Amino acid sequence: PAVNTMRMIASSILAKFRIGGSFAIRHHRRLSSAAGDLIQTGIDEDNGVAILVLNRPPANSLSMEMNEEISRSIKNIEDNYPKVQSVILASSNPTIFSAGLDIAELIAPDPDRLPKFWNSLQQVYIDLYGSRLATVSCLHGHAPAAGCFLAMACDYRVMYGGGNVNGRNHVPTIGLNETQLGIAAPPWMGQLLVRTIGFRKAELALAMGTLFPSQSALEIGLVDEIVSFESKQSSNDDDASLQALLPDKLKDQMMQQSAVLQRAYTQATRFAKVPPQARIASKMLTRSEHLEDMNVKRQNDTDYFCNFMTQEEVQCNLRKYVQKLKTKSKKK
Repeated sequence: PAVNTMRMIASSILAKFRIGGSFAIRHHRRLSSAAGDLIQTGIDEDNGVAILVLNRPPANSLSMEMNEEISRSIKNIEDNYPKVQSVILASSNPTIFSAGLDIAELIAPDPDRLPKFWNSLQQVYIDLYGSRLATVSCLHGHAPAAGCFLAMACDYRVMYGGGNVNGRNHVPTIGLNETQLGIAAPPWMGQLLVRTIGFRKAELALAMGTLFPSQSALEIGLVDEIVSFESKQSSNDDDASLQALLPDKLKDQMMQQSAVLQRAYTQATRFAKVPPQARIASKMLTRSEHLEDMNVKRQNDTDYFCNFMTQEEVQCNLRKYVQKLKTKSKKK
């Protein structure tokens, strides 16, 4: 499955990224966004649920601007919508949740931009992992590397079990596969995997750069549940609420993910019914020390990352990886 995953992502990473179109909200509110379409947001104040849709075709790769927009969108909901207690993090692409860091940020990087880029990813960790909102990731597509990080930073993870998507068999995978690129996951990201699946499983997964298919991810605790299209169980009212929550522009294409989205929505509404003071305090019991650790070590982490990424051996590994992607793309 890992080989098929990388082949699928290869053509997406190599494609030129384009951002365009309109920004629309149908349910209750329309939110503005400085970066336009990078994140599309829906708000359901009646049920206390919001949705953030990653929308940077083709693969939702995390550029500095994408990171900044994720943080901005979370803070916008936290500050301006007190009735909202939970948020779903989803993707407009049914086969890729996020392909991870934008490799264009890493190869021959601009020395002035590189630390700002890394700071923006650290901020996503702080804002998502430490959000007052209960966060539910909806994983219908692959989530390698930093895509896996986004999912792990959430409170709950729902993943597609696999099936036919656009005429092809699709089984999503998830994991920190950085070693396959010739680099290493940053310490705080690797430690997040350790806290999620346990020391030994994480140690081996980090060393091997393992991408776990959905069933395996469930078995090791990397996701909380898997859903098939056939297992969809929801009322007409639930379907209507979900439809209304989705941004208009993406509504049709996202309904391919309806079974997983519905389960994510159901869990999000459950979170929203828990008294928020108690839920947030419980969340911080397990997370506050790690968030504080990031704040204390943030500059050192940035310095280490920038020094590591500019090493010639690392740059050579990244160039080889891109060349491998090009070769795989030509074979398709």
